[in-house]
Amino acid sequence: MASNDRGFSGMSSNRKVGYNGENYVGSAMELWQAFFANPTEWWDNRKNKRNPRYPDFKHKDTGEALWIEGRNTPHWVRSQLEILDSRMSSLQDEDERMFSSMASDNLLPF
Repeated sequence: MASNDRGFSGMSSNRKVGYNGENYVGSAMELWQAFFANPTEWWDNRKNKRNPRYPDFKHKDTGEALWIEGRNTPHWVRSQLEILDSRMSSLQDEDERMFSSMASDNLLPF
């Protein structure tokens, strides 16, 4: 069988990996692996979810969706999200410090 554009083998190239809403196709584990391989390609909706049925993460291009509380979510997802969130927070803090430092250095009277 062919591999799809995400590099997952065992599925025909015309099938979408993952699940979107009610139509489950492929493996939730493969989709979570794709998420952790490239988390910036996904919208993180955890902080602004208005409906619990709305996905926690949604792929920016394909629309594939992931739910942390999904019944097919692998057991290791929560611990990996904690690590990812910690790393992303550290990067964001570093960016903010750098921007703040650059902004204060460049204040010149006109």
